[in-house]
Amino acid sequence: MRRYEGAIIVLVCITIIYSFTNSSFFLNAQAGWTEDRRLTYFFGYSYDPRAACNGDTVHLVWWEHYGVSGNLREEVFYKRSTDAGETWGEDVLLSVEDAQTSALPQVSVAGHAVHVVWFEDDYGLLYRRSIDGGETWGAIDSIVPGGVHSSICAVGDTIYVCGVTGATGDLLFKRSVNGGNNWQSLQTIAAAHDSPTLRNISNNVLSIVISYEYTPEIYNVRSLDGGETWFDSQLVSEGIASGSQMPAMDTNDSTDIHITWYDYEYSPYPWTGDIFYRSSRDSGTTWEEIDSLTVMHRAVASDILAENNNLHLVWEDDRNGFNDNFEIYYRMSTDLGQSWGVEQRLTDAVNWSRRPALACDGQYLHLFWFDLRDDPSNIVGEIYYKRKDLSSGIVTGRESLMVLGSKIDVFPNPFTTVVRLQITDDRYEGLASIRLYDVSGKEVMVYEVTDRAKQIIFDTKDLPCGVYFLALEAASCSGLMKVIKVE
Repeated sequence: MRRYEGAIIVLVCITIIYSFTNSSFFLNAQAGWTEDRRLTYFFGYSYDPRAACNGDTVHLVWWEHYGVSGNLREEVFYKRSTDAGETWGEDVLLSVEDAQTSALPQVSVAGHAVHVVWFEDDYGLLYRRSIDGGETWGAIDSIVPGGVHSSICAVGDTIYVCGVTGATGDLLFKRSVNGGNNWQSLQTIAAAHDSPTLRNISNNVLSIVISYEYTPEIYNVRSLDGGETWFDSQLVSEGIASGSQMPAMDTNDSTDIHITWYDYEYSPYPWTGDIFYRSSRDSGTTWEEIDSLTVMHRAVASDILAENNNLHLVWEDDRNGFNDNFEIYYRMSTDLGQSWGVEQRLTDAVNWSRRPALACDGQYLHLFWFDLRDDPSNIVGEIYYKRKDLSSGIVTGRESLMVLGSKIDVFPNPFTTVVRLQITDDRYEGLASIRLYDVSGKEVMVYEVTDRAKQIIFDTKDLPCGVYFLALEAASCSGLMKVIKVE
């Protein structure tokens, strides 16, 4: 958690991290999600899925590394579901099968028009579209020479594309106002390194925002006139100097901008850290304080999606096996990031599950990732999929705990000199210990449980003010709660 001087956090954010030995507990913890489903069957490496929705039609793109030595291919593929993910059509090759590397696709949908952009070796960013919902595809167009990492956003007939060049490290921008038939002049906006995401703000075709990585820090740049002019870039990861990387961003129907990224700020491990979050409620004019949404220090890539008043966050996490078994985790906010519900571990398979991507049609939240579970050598990956039904109602953090037969209360929170922990469920019979950690992960207090106490008191008068994490550790499950001490 990041606190700025003079700011006091008064909203409790509770996180429970489950590590059940019984597989039925794991399935219960995924309430509302379908089982994992494999979508690709190449004898190769399926990587970097991205998806977009128009009603029940879900459009998926990814890039595929396949072939044999001397005839290897890296190409971009597409497939779709017209029944909200129940069934899926055939794989469609979007790039030209040749010796050129085609990779890193992005997709956006406006009505029945599907717009895809990707990187190709000698051409930079290539563009292709379908105007009949993915039935047929038009010609390939080269639109951003030198572009590598990209993002695309379609709003009616206006198509925005941004890309980061590999050679010069520039953030480039281009737009079409006639559905991709013609493209206006290329603009250079800012210096950048990686991970651009482009969205429109408030469903306003002229208000657009781009998040990106540079130095490495996380930046934001916006335009309120459709890209004709741009405000100066803003440093979003302000105050976190340990290496902020791989930002994800989304906007909602109001003036909100939501950005997540990972950083080593509190992590003792190389190459993994925690997921951080920051939002603007006024189209990027001002920004709220930075929040950390994980505490295990093993998170990397994330994706975030705004849907009505809800935010959905997924990320890859290495806490299960340390470098041997990345898994996908999920958290949800029902108040647009003011507070967050419990963590859910969504995958439980051998080898890696990585690079999650979200899409939503209003009724279902669709999740895609690449997975190595089908290859004992941990080399050949495939695209996997699952979805969450949103129509049955939103499950809050407290309700999720009750689903698991648990009720845990910490009060007051924020606290001053005393924390009272109340446990009101027999599931915690045999609880081993309760520990209090500071934000760096240092243990500052411990309580060894010798009986089934229903209320436990921590005297914290000697602790400085700030954010702490209360850990409950038992044989069957473990949990973390964020608590705050104030004057």
